[in-house]
Amino acid sequence: MAQISPLMFSFSTLDFPEKDRFHAWIDDNHCDCILRSDASIAFDAEATGAALGPLILSGRRWLNQTRFSIHETNRAERRIRTDGHDFFRFILMVSGRYLCRWSMPQPIKAAGDLFILDAVQVNEGLVEAGDVISLVVPRDLLPSQTALLHGRTLADGVACLLGDHLLSLMRNLANLSEHEIPYIVQSTLQLVTAAVSPTPDALHEANSPIRDALRERILRYIDTHLLNVDLTPDQICREVGLSRAKLYQLFEGSGGIMRQIQRKRLRRAYQMLADPIRPHPHIAEIAWRHGFPNEKYFYRLFKAEFSHTPNETLENMRAASLLKPAARRGHQEHVERPSGWTLPFGVPGN
Repeated sequence: MAQISPLMFSFSTLDFPEKDRFHAWIDDNHCDCILRSDASIAFDAEATGAALGPLILSGRRWLNQTRFSIHETNRAERRIRTDGHDFFRFILMVSGRYLCRWSMPQPIKAAGDLFILDAVQVNEGLVEAGDVISLVVPRDLLPSQTALLHGRTLADGVACLLGDHLLSLMRNLANLSEHEIPYIVQSTLQLVTAAVSPTPDALHEANSPIRDALRERILRYIDTHLLNVDLTPDQICREVGLSRAKLYQLFEGSGGIMRQIQRKRLRRAYQMLADPIRPHPHIAEIAWRHGFPNEKYFYRLFKAEFSHTPNETLENMRAASLLKPAARRGHQEHVERPSGWTLPFGVPGN
């Protein structure tokens, strides 16, 4: 993973002997942890993340695809008094489950749920290993009423957009440049604030990041259903849950929603034509697969988008493949554990 700041980390239990992996995983954790699953299940997990200004974003993945591990976590008053941690952690369950063992609504957190833990309040849980994204936010950056949401699942529309935002951040973390970090922090904090206090003022302040997150959600839906013949504005509105007027408003500055779909289909067709390994069908078939029933229309749009025709794309790729040197295998450097972190949970040390 590329390093975007001195505090970026990458951590894997596979770097340790099998018998030591769970202990390496919970080393310096801010909770007391006890393994409850069969000791024969290797605790194979990895974590990546980074400091984004005052925020800490981390993602944890369970690598054993056939067997799951279960462990207890307990943050008791003794730990709270002695370690001095003071933050909120927003946790997005991608897979696996988490059971809150204190009294509250919705104690079981499953895939898709986004919930909050307060570091200065007691919590006890049971973790079924899975994939998780978490965002640590210092207490003084959020409204005081956030503490009332300890253990609660956030389920309104803004919370869904915040979950999408965290997923997008993790996917693009390695591509962020340092000068982009302040803008990421600002938009993330606005979205988080709106999720924990959906007042008119907070929603107005978060209008820009909410709009960006909604656009991202729509674009992901388009990517997933790009080759569907029934991919229309009406279909998008039904599936994403917004009006046609709002959909058109979101994309009015970029040529409209149908232009977005058209450009994505052209780029997908270009990727197919430019792939030197893929056997190429007839261009007419590629055009038809990507929603262009008229081959001449496809040629005209393709050339307008890329400044050359589909046939010229094929010719350029063949010429380039003759000159291309043998591919070199990339080597991912191991990033050492930075001081001041309690890995792999993305929590700042004292």
